[in-house]
Amino acid sequence: MKPNHYLRHLAAVLVLSTTTGCFNYVPTEIGAVPPGESVRLFLTRAGVDAINEAGNEEALSTLFEPVLSGEFVRRTDADLYVRVPTVRRQVGFHSAQLGQDIRVPAGEVVQIERQELSRAKTGALVGGTAAVITGLIVFILNDARQPESVVPPFDPVEDRRRPVIILRLGH
Repeated sequence: MKPNHYLRHLAAVLVLSTTTGCFNYVPTEIGAVPPGESVRLFLTRAGVDAINEAGNEEALSTLFEPVLSGEFVRRTDADLYVRVPTVRRQVGFHSAQLGQDIRVPAGEVVQIERQELSRAKTGALVGGTAAVITGLIVFILNDARQPESVVPPFDPVEDRRRPVIILRLGH
């Protein structure tokens, strides 16, 4: 195979392996989510307004739908509390994610989804990574086995003997 063919396959595998995640979000009931679980809440317009009034506008992702993603903290009769990551604090090699607890009225949640490990996506990621590594090894070994193209050495004496300008007089 040609190196360009390998590179196209390598690029395709890299794109596929990086776009697959290891998690899915699955719809669930509000009462079935234990504290500490990663969740995604879809909110009504009134829920978005309640969060914005509390000064937490940056916690919402409203690109396509009003979504609040974070870690489920607790539930009261009227409210849900979700810890949204705000800043990452690094001390030496240790890093900790700092978050802010946001109160969401329970009646303003349209849907709640919890994060679940996807075996298929994880397998695709592992398989894609193995394919990339195998492809790189095969590419390197094939390239190492092929003899280099012979380039004649530079001879300054021979290069000076070549005529640069040829004048033809007559005929």
